[in-house]
Amino acid sequence: MPTRKADHASAPRELILPEACWPLGEPLSGDAIHGAQQHAVLAVQRFIADEQLPQAYSSLFPKLIIPMGAWLLREQQKLGRPLVMGIGGSQGSGKTTLARGLRLALHHCFAVSSCVLSLDDFYRPHEERARLAEEVHPLLATRGAPGTHDVDLLMNTLDALSAADSRRVTSIPTFDKGRDTRAAEDHFQQFQGRPGIILLEGWCLGARPESEVTLAEPINALEASEDPEAHWRRYVNQQLAGPYQALFNRFDRLLFLKAPGWDAVRRWRLRQEAKLIRERGDDYRGHLDEGESFERFMAHYERITRQLLREPPAADAILALDEQQRLARLSLTAHRHD
Repeated sequence: MPTRKADHASAPRELILPEACWPLGEPLSGDAIHGAQQHAVLAVQRFIADEQLPQAYSSLFPKLIIPMGAWLLREQQKLGRPLVMGIGGSQGSGKTTLARGLRLALHHCFAVSSCVLSLDDFYRPHEERARLAEEVHPLLATRGAPGTHDVDLLMNTLDALSAADSRRVTSIPTFDKGRDTRAAEDHFQQFQGRPGIILLEGWCLGARPESEVTLAEPINALEASEDPEAHWRRYVNQQLAGPYQALFNRFDRLLFLKAPGWDAVRRWRLRQEAKLIRERGDDYRGHLDEGESFERFMAHYERITRQLLREPPAADAILALDEQQRLARLSLTAHRHD
């Protein structure tokens, strides 16, 4: 599969709008968007109910999600093979919801098969992370940071989906967060056929490694007390510089959901944990503790999240969110829309 290299020289053109929306006529006219929407009205209502979203979310389909789906389809047709799109963004930013919304639009509006993958489903099982914790650094026992995912398994899954024929069934791993390990194979997602578009969402997609100078200074209590010599930070950085960059170069397109700041990310993640516990009850081993345990958990993500907020990845589209988690502004990279 050809690789996609980040183009840092491309200047984004920003569309400053009261609500994020795709530019009219790119690639669909208003009439075409309206026509496409008619095929998805009932599906959108079911989606909003299933995802427990506010009714106002439905307005994003004609403004953003349907034309974005049309853009992906156009780009996929240019490639002549399955298109892989990364959707990056901090915890609680809405990556999974957007990916599922795009899958709905692609299916109901354009009759295109798509597959949604989550980086979270490719965490290494508990026993593998326990070995890493013993052999490399104790902080690797906690899932989250680069180095705690099975990137080879993810790359192999992308290969299998891209090479599948109409009869082939691809098994996609599922991670059981309640048990903190990979689910049994009979609980894996089964995808039949060859998707036109593969959507992969994950919190650190597009992140770049840091310099040694930056790594040396701890940014929170976890790093200062449990990684004083920066061994964990260096290992995570090496993983980000190696296997994860190889993964990111597989993306044909990249979208990034940009939170307004670290404090917002913490609030959103706490809200997300509360929702998961309501849905899964005692079966979910969450981190819903506003004290030390939650702060310690979030500290594993803080360095890379802050870096991504300071220097967003070289994405084809950046969706900026406001403090209320609403999509507030869209930036499109000019070279993708010449």
